[in-house]
Amino acid sequence: MNMSLMVLLLTPFTGGILSYLGGKIHRSVRYTFAILFSSLTLVELFFYYNKPVNHFVLGKMFGSVMILQINPISWLFAFIVTTISLLAIIFSVNDMEGRGGLDFYYFELMVVEGAMLGITLAGDLLTFFLFWEIMSWTSYLLIIQGGNKSIKAGYKYIIMSIIGANSMLIAIAMIYGKIHTLVFRNVAMLLAASPHGFDIAIFVLFAIGFFVEAAVMPLHTWVSDAYSEAPSSVSSVLSGVLEKIGAYGLFVLLYALFGVSLLGKLMPLRFPSPTIMYTIGWFAGISIVVSTFLAILQEDAKKLLAYSSISQIGYVVLGISIGTSLGVAGGLFHALNHAIFKSLLFFTIGAVIYRTGTRNLSELGGLIKKMPVTFTGTLFGIIALAGVPPLNGFVSKWMIYEALLQKKEVFLLILALIGSTGSFLYVYRLIHSTFLGQLPEKFKDVKEVPFLMQIPIWLLSLGTIVFGIWPGLAMNVIARGEKFFGITPIKYNLYGFPGGNGMGSLKMINISSVFIAGLIVAYIIFALGAKTHRISQYDNYAAGQVVTKDTKYNYSYGFYMFFGRVVNPVFKWSADKIYLAWARSANVFGDYMRRIYTGNLETYSSYIVVIISLVGFLILLGGKIW
Repeated sequence: MNMSLMVLLLTPFTGGILSYLGGKIHRSVRYTFAILFSSLTLVELFFYYNKPVNHFVLGKMFGSVMILQINPISWLFAFIVTTISLLAIIFSVNDMEGRGGLDFYYFELMVVEGAMLGITLAGDLLTFFLFWEIMSWTSYLLIIQGGNKSIKAGYKYIIMSIIGANSMLIAIAMIYGKIHTLVFRNVAMLLAASPHGFDIAIFVLFAIGFFVEAAVMPLHTWVSDAYSEAPSSVSSVLSGVLEKIGAYGLFVLLYALFGVSLLGKLMPLRFPSPTIMYTIGWFAGISIVVSTFLAILQEDAKKLLAYSSISQIGYVVLGISIGTSLGVAGGLFHALNHAIFKSLLFFTIGAVIYRTGTRNLSELGGLIKKMPVTFTGTLFGIIALAGVPPLNGFVSKWMIYEALLQKKEVFLLILALIGSTGSFLYVYRLIHSTFLGQLPEKFKDVKEVPFLMQIPIWLLSLGTIVFGIWPGLAMNVIARGEKFFGITPIKYNLYGFPGGNGMGSLKMINISSVFIAGLIVAYIIFALGAKTHRISQYDNYAAGQVVTKDTKYNYSYGFYMFFGRVVNPVFKWSADKIYLAWARSANVFGDYMRRIYTGNLETYSSYIVVIISLVGFLILLGGKIW
């Protein structure tokens, strides 16, 4: 039993309370407490790096013991939670400046960090669910901080979250009704000895809740509105952390509560993987492809990143669902990598919005001249996202592709490759329309963002390099986690994978050296070439027309219009439209029911008289007939 786990959990909550109270004194006190306690949480977490599993008994509720525990996989997700939350707080200092309700905003940020940390540390379903609810409601409050449109987005998120939470609650009640305890290991033993119908019901109910939070299609509809309308620092937490909590829940469901062996017994094995895991893989594959196509069509930079997040979390779920050592490792590694490069991109686009006031890609352009740090961060982010070596996204995607090849999952591999190919299209649009081409005249005085907003950009850009060249840093945690859950770890070293176990070798230090050498050669060729001199962007012409301040020479609006004409008919009936149709039907049904259940005693008395008269008439009529 380790009391320090309780200290670790309480640190962000304490920081939230102190930052709220400190804001009543001075804003600098608020910022100091928020950054200090979030940093302290990350430092405390590192005391558990490469340490034996620890646990702490919180107490009992409803007769079930509540436990905090930490293992290598929960440590990995706790690291994602604490790191991205700290960077979001730092970014918020300037980004949220001048807005109202900031004391409560920083309190919410710290509480949602503590709630997500509590989920990763939970050793039983009751503790897990309580922190899950705190996370959901606090996330809703953070989403609606964005203004008028964000309130509607918040409603959509919380409605979907309530559906998922109630689904999980039903499953928890079913389990508690049988064994009167919710500790993970006891639940796993119950499921192993229960009828298959009971197990399948439990699995589906939990999966619905985790699919909502991980934004797996078709339960993804809240993402595009929530990510785009929430403040940029909140968007980075939603995409970089909140989605990963959904993936973590799915991992716990698959490997802590059920296990591959039990899942294989629940349904006939007609596929290379257990049928349930194979089905989850297809949900992930569809999410990858469909959301990639939707991202390509976006004019709103944050909506583009939102649909991209759905696609990239699809790779995480796909890797976890493969069930092999390599697949699980690839999915977990991609969870870390996605948290890094997607949070980075939301920070850089947030920086652009901070300086320009717009996220419409058709209104931007040429900002490389004014915001070089933000451009550099975006460049690293899109390279990592697209899975291009030597950055981190390449390594985890390579692992997932290799795992699919080993399992001979040809169709799922095709879906994953389509997603990667499509990602090149939308990330090129993102950087081209934002930073390249012509600088609009209204942005001629734009400057780089303040230093505090640059810190997350620099650190996460460095993260894409570090975990790309030295993947063994992450694999050390992931391999120990796989061993803890009974999965044989794959062979790895600091620079990649030496091969064996049916997989090819990958040496990132060699790949990185080739890329660096290529850059050096390119620079030498450029330096030895003809000398250049800077000219005005209007010293140009397009098809014989002289470019003026009113003429835009780079193509921006409707960038992939031709692609939209092809795929838009396919997306005519989206999941969002189907849910809205259901909602309208429920509203009409409710309206009719309100006419019956008026709440008026006289109306109910009339109903009783009519029913008694009708019953009496039928009795009399029946007596005469018979």
